[in-house]
Amino acid sequence: MKEKDKEIIKGSTLVAVDVIVSSVPFLGTAWGLAKVLIGSGMQLRHQRALEWVEMIRDNPAVFSEQILQDQQFQDGFVFALEKYIRERNAGKRERMKQVFSGFCKAENKNDFQLEKFFQVLALLNEKDISVLAKVDLNSDDFCQIASGTGDENESVYSLMSANIFAMDTNARWGPTKEPFVRITEFGKEFIRALTQIE
Repeated sequence: MKEKDKEIIKGSTLVAVDVIVSSVPFLGTAWGLAKVLIGSGMQLRHQRALEWVEMIRDNPAVFSEQILQDQQFQDGFVFALEKYIRERNAGKRERMKQVFSGFCKAENKNDFQLEKFFQVLALLNEKDISVLAKVDLNSDDFCQIASGTGDENESVYSLMSANIFAMDTNARWGPTKEPFVRITEFGKEFIRALTQIE
């Protein structure tokens, strides 16, 4: 494919995004801010920008006109879109959409830790995230999450360094193959943001 043809396709995709944005009332302000602040990054990753805007268009119950007019939404939109465009892992991009939906549903957006959730998500890998499925959000007891395998233990330690788990520092009798941990309050918020469990 010639370079000129590639540029035409790239330009037409951003035009398609602009058309979608124009069909969603009040999304234009957030989109305009993003275009100015992210700029050429969106042109290089135009398909991801399209996915992000389609998510908003396709979920009017979450992204109501009232939400779209909110300045906090607009600021969050620009921040989240930039991170979304940069993320190369498709699974993490889907989780970013879930976290952003949670941000938009939050009554107090100032207390929603959007930036921290995205930062932690960027640090974790798929194995780390899969370990979170074993967590009981209703328990504050220390327990062993991993099954004793090296990979899961590594994930537990990654989750501890991200402040999702706290380690039990009490002495234990005999050798243990995996650490005793409990979920932190931040960890509970993070898991709820990823899974939209209220």
